[in-house]
Amino acid sequence: MKEKDIAIRAVKKLQERGFEAYFAGGFVRDMLLGIDSKDIDIVTNAPYESISKLFDKVIEVGKKFNVCIVVEEGVQMEVASFRKEGEYKDNRRPEKVFEANAQEDAQRRDFTVNGLFFNPINEKLLDFVGGHEDIKKMVIKFIGDPEKRINEDHLRLLRAIRFKITLGFQYDKDTFEAVRKNAALIKGVSTERIRDEIIKIMASKNCAQGLIELSESQILKYIMPEIEQLKGVRQPESFHKEGDVFKHTYLALRALSPDAPAFLAIAVLLHDIGKPATFMPKEVTGDRIRFSGHAAKSAEIAQEILKRLKFPNFEIDTICWMIEKHMIVYLVDKMRPAKRRRMLTDPLFTDLMALVKADVLGRLPLDDEYLARVENLTQESQKARGEMKDKDKELVTGDDLIAGGLEPGPKFKEILEEIHDKQLTGELSSKEKALEYARSIK
Repeated sequence: MKEKDIAIRAVKKLQERGFEAYFAGGFVRDMLLGIDSKDIDIVTNAPYESISKLFDKVIEVGKKFNVCIVVEEGVQMEVASFRKEGEYKDNRRPEKVFEANAQEDAQRRDFTVNGLFFNPINEKLLDFVGGHEDIKKMVIKFIGDPEKRINEDHLRLLRAIRFKITLGFQYDKDTFEAVRKNAALIKGVSTERIRDEIIKIMASKNCAQGLIELSESQILKYIMPEIEQLKGVRQPESFHKEGDVFKHTYLALRALSPDAPAFLAIAVLLHDIGKPATFMPKEVTGDRIRFSGHAAKSAEIAQEILKRLKFPNFEIDTICWMIEKHMIVYLVDKMRPAKRRRMLTDPLFTDLMALVKADVLGRLPLDDEYLARVENLTQESQKARGEMKDKDKELVTGDDLIAGGLEPGPKFKEILEEIHDKQLTGELSSKEKALEYARSIK
């Protein structure tokens, strides 16, 4: 691996100048697990000033903590000096850091599996915290006193869960008990840091287990209480013998492909979040439990959750569009030809069908007919996108309408869709004619 070779040369350069230098943290953990990693961490007793003189390109990212980014041949490596840490007052960073040796540096880290060092020159592993044995036993364990580690940085509550499910490990008993006992401390962590951990958990092939861990640790009720509220929400047994909405959500996540992107897993996580608000018992409906309009309500609530967690707007729009449309399967055939074509060639349609497929597979009994329809639409969409011709590409955009003298407004979308319909049927074939038509119907 190119990155590793460059990192070895960086360590060698430091050692040749008389400094200690080792690979550190997750890079060593992944190396021992046979996982390729480009997240390279190097620790050394070289001071920042020596590092900055030794390498041609050094980016200062934390001079106060003696941390920098070294760039060699386009490869970025985090290089940090050994340190001990003073008191934590913001539950994230120490007020002061002090010079230290390798053993002291290892002791300040979070989990034993992240506290290992490796000398790539003589291929010697340095383990001051029992991390190698915990990797063999597949255990996530805090270094030293669990409560002290958590109080230093409350985000470690979520990191424990993330490492547990992404690595497929188990918790050390004291570690899980400390996480559960201190779950409320997650409220003091910045929204952005919580969001980033959720994304990593949902990007894991074990994202369904991640949902269970978040709930059983008591953390979920503080960061996404709406999901906890899915528990106990009954569903019609004829379609959902698996149980309540929470159980269905878990099974839907478990049905996702192992390489499903995080945004798709988050869409599955939130696809039925509106069911508690739209629950109608059979005593009201007269036949069975119903959730009238739950897809639209789920998209609305999902938007609130994702905004609260400060997701980027484009991700919010993508996820909420998928949630709102997740009941669309049998409606596609009722669309007029142009609208149907536009839906099938939408870049997000295959992701939407992946959400719907997970939804179907998360139900008991399995609806084979519905699943077959999802598979057929997926194939049809892929074929349609492969056959896309110039007439599938819109003749005009909203910017074109503005440039053509039209006043922006809610009708823009309607005008653009109508133009595209006529484009697909051959009634409009040029930008000029499309603009002329737009002005005639404004």
